[in-house]
Amino acid sequence: MKLGGLLKSLAPTIAQAAGGPMAGMAVKMAAKKIGLPETATANEIEDLIEREPDKAPLLKQADKDFEQSIRAMEIDLESFKTEVADRKDARAKFSTDWTPKAFSMLALVLYGTYVMAVTIMPHDQNDETIISLVLGQLSGILGTAAAFFYGGSSNKK
Repeated sequence: MKLGGLLKSLAPTIAQAAGGPMAGMAVKMAAKKIGLPETATANEIEDLIEREPDKAPLLKQADKDFEQSIRAMEIDLESFKTEVADRKDARAKFSTDWTPKAFSMLALVLYGTYVMAVTIMPHDQNDETIISLVLGQLSGILGTAAAFFYGGSSNKK
């Protein structure tokens, strides 16, 4: 997308983004700020600023808003990277520890025992709510254990 000097001088961040993957978001923010439809192009934005120079401060504000939204996305990406690294580190540290394995095995045995007991023993209609709650809790514990050992960043394939 070839842009004239007007957009580059008034909104350098938007002009820089106009040729890349953030182009749609940048142009949409600028168009909305100056009163054009969100489907407007960068050239239409320049044309409007040439016809109505009083909208130039709005374009500068849109540029500042776009720059802030980019910074917010970078912060979100950085926190996601930190979270992934933390999980990977936890799996590495606890891969040799026996405690999670013992806890998971205990949960599996309890789950199987509880299912057998509920199936074999007769129960009252009033007990079904409690049975469902306990089964749900034990299922959640087993799911968490499975996610820990076989999660997306596990090296065991």
